[in-house]
Amino acid sequence: MSDTCRKLLAALGLVALLAASRAVALLPPEAQVQGLYEGEVKDGPVEFKLEARVVAQGNGTYKVLLRQIFKDRETVRVELIGKTTGDTVTITEDADCGFTARYVAGSFRGKVGPGNTAWEIKRVEKKPPTLGKKPPEGAIALLEGKNLPEMVRANGAEWHLGDMSQQGCPVWEVPLYIVSAKVPTTWPSPDQLLPQGWALGKEHRRADVVTGIAEDGSLQVPTAGMNSKRSFEGSFDLHVEFFLPLMPTAHGQGRANSGVYLPNGQEIQVLDSFGEPTYLGGGCGGMYAYQDPDTMDVIESLKGKPECKYSLASLPPLEWQTYDVEYRVDKKDAKYVGHPHVTVYHNGIKIHDKFTLPQNANKGHFHFQDHGNPVRFRNIWVLPVEQK
Repeated sequence: MSDTCRKLLAALGLVALLAASRAVALLPPEAQVQGLYEGEVKDGPVEFKLEARVVAQGNGTYKVLLRQIFKDRETVRVELIGKTTGDTVTITEDADCGFTARYVAGSFRGKVGPGNTAWEIKRVEKKPPTLGKKPPEGAIALLEGKNLPEMVRANGAEWHLGDMSQQGCPVWEVPLYIVSAKVPTTWPSPDQLLPQGWALGKEHRRADVVTGIAEDGSLQVPTAGMNSKRSFEGSFDLHVEFFLPLMPTAHGQGRANSGVYLPNGQEIQVLDSFGEPTYLGGGCGGMYAYQDPDTMDVIESLKGKPECKYSLASLPPLEWQTYDVEYRVDKKDAKYVGHPHVTVYHNGIKIHDKFTLPQNANKGHFHFQDHGNPVRFRNIWVLPVEQK
């Protein structure tokens, strides 16, 4: 092979490499494509609202749950697959419904039906109505701003607070102690880290991950979770804001898992349930292991299986969500008795209406669960409500 041919092939290879790099660079990121889409479609005399949950599944693939909502409130459900090819995301054609679509700058555009009717749905971000709601008079702010006077770490450790540039950096304890003397007369203390008869070992032990407080006052749930410093009993209103990471290749309980535990020990599940099914009470807003939200919709292809529903109240990951909880306990002879009942709003949508909790009313702390996922919380406050 001549040098000229080698140079030509090398040049062509470089062009191909640049083209491939350009295609990768132009790939719509999953965080941009996944989400809730809405639009209106008119196919001849038929008009309907089209709603789609585009759920990232990793490696440029998406589960697309379409809901056609007609004026008579009839809902037709269609399931499609989105795939990334080069720099384009397309929804695969479905022989039964005839939907085809392509992602274009925040929307999916395509055709439907025998007449190839054009349609478009645009990505929407729905802000919960109580997002950013300030604590009312008499409320106790558990997490507000950059101070933590009302929140403690569940494992009893001190807070390791750093700026966001340190987020995720490991914090290491001092080297492990080795006893040099047979019977040490003095033990290490904060005032005397290396007393006589002790030596420092070479090994270190990981203590925690730096927990950064963002400019918006949000905090990643620390190792072992966090508790309210004071305990509560009786009735109250609770406001919680949480932010779920995008974990496209995870499913079920591994997809951005956390939880809000009420003083009586009952957990309101925190999970990425956007278009994702799980078991009874295991989805976002569920009373864990007992009760699903009232806003569940079925995935037709899974119908009849134990895990076939997802919550319509859930927003996509990477968007702030809210819980507003009305927790009420009966009072008799100056004591709180019986089973509490709760009304819960998830992103402003009522998902439980005076649901009776299976566990008795007890005095206890609020607990915010660490499940190994980088879930963030902010603007948590509780307002005691006096019961007659």
